[in-house]
Amino acid sequence: MSKYILTIDQSTTGTKSVLFDRDGGIVADESLTHRQYYPAPGWVEQDAEEIFDQTTQVIQNVLKNSGVSPEDVLALAITVQTGAFVVWDKNTGKPVHHIIGWQCNRGEEICARLSDKEKEIILRKSGTNASPFLPAAKLCWMLEHIDGLAEAAGNGSILFGTIESWLIWKLTGGKTHASDYCNASITQLFDQESTQWDDELLQIFHIPRIILPELYDADAEFGTVDVPGLPPLPITGVIGDSAAALFGQCGFHPGDVKITYGTGSSILMNLGNVPQPPAEGMTTSIGWRWHHGETIYVWEGTAVCTGAVVSWLVSDMEMLSNASQSEEIAGQVADAQGVYLVPAFTGLGTPYRDSAARACITGMSAGTKKAHVVRAALDSIAYQIRDMVESMQRETKEAVPYLLVDGGVTKNALLMQFQSDILGIPVLRSQAKESSALGVFYMAGLSVGLFDNAEQLRTLGEKKQQYEPRMDPETREKLYQGWKKAIRQSRMG
Repeated sequence: MSKYILTIDQSTTGTKSVLFDRDGGIVADESLTHRQYYPAPGWVEQDAEEIFDQTTQVIQNVLKNSGVSPEDVLALAITVQTGAFVVWDKNTGKPVHHIIGWQCNRGEEICARLSDKEKEIILRKSGTNASPFLPAAKLCWMLEHIDGLAEAAGNGSILFGTIESWLIWKLTGGKTHASDYCNASITQLFDQESTQWDDELLQIFHIPRIILPELYDADAEFGTVDVPGLPPLPITGVIGDSAAALFGQCGFHPGDVKITYGTGSSILMNLGNVPQPPAEGMTTSIGWRWHHGETIYVWEGTAVCTGAVVSWLVSDMEMLSNASQSEEIAGQVADAQGVYLVPAFTGLGTPYRDSAARACITGMSAGTKKAHVVRAALDSIAYQIRDMVESMQRETKEAVPYLLVDGGVTKNALLMQFQSDILGIPVLRSQAKESSALGVFYMAGLSVGLFDNAEQLRTLGEKKQQYEPRMDPETREKLYQGWKKAIRQSRMG
């Protein structure tokens, strides 16, 4: 009898459940979009209870619509947006505040007051410079600004967790408060070498250890689903979404590099089992820990606003009726005609890590049309990816030979060709519909014995669509220098 694995992919904008068969084929999938909240400039929030409710709903819908019996499902695997987190009451199970999104910069004031010594400790232990975009500073902000929260944290009556911790706790009926090493390693409360929560980092951010989740390997069993209306599935295969996509692309070897394009875009380079000091603007984190302690480290960089810039054109500027129209409109012109759009709506990510930068459009003239602005918006996605690739290459002193890519925006052929052109290297597009979900399907499949080893997974992979660079080097560098000039303008405020 065929066996299946059910996955949850909880992203910045929505929650999806995908049911895979043993060959990696998608049997059924369901998704729901959740609300975003922007209570102040640069602040981003989501509703934790809405996300959990949507999680249970998409699981129910997938099982119902697939016609697959729950008895034939071997496990539930989970991948989530990294860096977003929840604080909830241990006794009532109710969040004490909205989810603080990974794009939120409210931790700026905390980072600004850190001493040079504290910043050195944070970089050495956590693998990245102190950042308002990572959970530690924002959790510290919450403890200082929400009445009674610091006291509740001190006596252990609240719990902290990134999104997988929240979902696992809720799905197991409050029996398991756990995180995988990938998500934990991106909180800035975690020592990359000891692979444990770190007392010195906790002290810097005034966070009591008692509220933190227990750490589990990605292929461990996190408990059993215990929610009315859902089958009692074992939970295994838990990784952050970017690392899951790298795993889904079979990026198992040191030097493998991939980009996942989403609301923001994440670049990962597999570093093998030895942590390396981060490249400029990057973090060193854990991609996954498995096989009873084997740890794979990665460099990760994040472009804060990529797919979101297209959503901005649709929802706020009303230049497009839907995101898929961007390729058609941008294709009406040969290029952006000197127009650059820097989508720093909540600051700039890697390699700049500048939360004070602001969005701008430069280079417009009387002849600038809507198509040029849309083209500039798409171009900005590719330029941000080049910024991150340049950072990696400066550190390793080796050229990245090609780029593995996945995510919804990769369906835009115009953008993918420009991405290859502006990098000057081939871009290999995964044709798997759900790369992050595929990655945790692979991890769970290995955990429950559906697959014998990781190399076996390569036989399940689909052929990649390849884009080759067509742009001459002189034009490539001229365009990129124009982008760097626009970046400087965005940071002049």
